Amino acid sequence: MDEAWYDDEAGPIVRPYTITRGRTPTRSTRLDTASQVLTVEPRPETPRLELTPEHRWILDACARPVSLAELAVLLGQPVGVVRVLCGDLLDHGAVFVRSPRTEVSRDILEQVYRGLCRL
Repeated sequence: MDEAWYDDEAGPIVRPYTITRGRTPTRSTRLDTASQVLTVEPRPETPRLELTPEHRWILDACARPVSLAELAVLLGQPVGVVRVLCGDLLDHGAVFVRSPRTEVSRDILEQVYRGLCRL
């Protein structure tokens, strides 16, 4: 992050609600902390997004898949802020997000159980 936006005594000068423009994560965009975010090549027909420094930082950091939680740590912002920013990028087709499976099949649970029993 740019050192001009940090004060050793006060902490970050730009507060989280300023970065997200007061927005919170939407229910339509489900981003788990384990979701992997990857930058994609923009398409010409994709609407232009006004990129903030934080948006640009996320795009640069996601040249390889990075979890939402890892992005929050690297950016030094709460997960909710990173969730909003990644939602913006996802809505504009600038990133690809792969979320973990939310349901586990009985077969997988039985395989894990058998493996644990062998230990």
